[in-house]
Amino acid sequence: MASVAPTILATTPEDYAVRIDRLKPFATRIHVDICDGVFADNRTIGLSQVYDIDDIPMDLHLMMGQPGGQIENIIALQPSLVIVHFEAVSDPADLFGQLHEMGIHVGLAILPETTIQQVAHILPGIHHLLVFTGTLGHNGGEFKGECLDKISAAHEINPDLEIAVDGGITMENAHLAIDAGANLLNVGSCIHESSDPESTYITLQAIAEGQV
Repeated sequence: MASVAPTILATTPEDYAVRIDRLKPFATRIHVDICDGVFADNRTIGLSQVYDIDDIPMDLHLMMGQPGGQIENIIALQPSLVIVHFEAVSDPADLFGQLHEMGIHVGLAILPETTIQQVAHILPGIHHLLVFTGTLGHNGGEFKGECLDKISAAHEINPDLEIAVDGGITMENAHLAIDAGANLLNVGSCIHESSDPESTYITLQAIAEGQV
């Protein structure tokens, strides 16, 4: 069954705290975006400023080059999942090995221009694939629905992959990702900019579960 992970992309510690507090009442999983201002042109708070919601699993999405240089900070946060970009780390084997040793799941993110064929050799050894459908490092933006074809191609290589869709997800297009076979919707501005974030989350979760 598919589910929803509200995302947090914050440029200041104060903004991060507001977003964490907003999600506390209802989130069952959170997705935190970290951008270095180089790989992604936007810069967010750093890993040292990240904290989680007690007892709620955190996915850490690293939109940065050379994330292996931050391995100690990554492990200290004890995320349930760490996602790195193929375009920034084309050979993540060493980093993934270190994370696996610490009991942390690993995932790979791919930008719209990256094909499944380019990452086919990595997919059998990972837990999670993030299919990016938006604008790197920014909330909202155009939803690139043509990327959804990657989901079935990835599942053919590794049927056990958890596949997330991230970027431009709204209540109007969320069903497209679910119908294409996504297991997880990473949703940012649709929730955070809603007049009733919890109600929006509940509706999105119902879509993910095929109830609406």
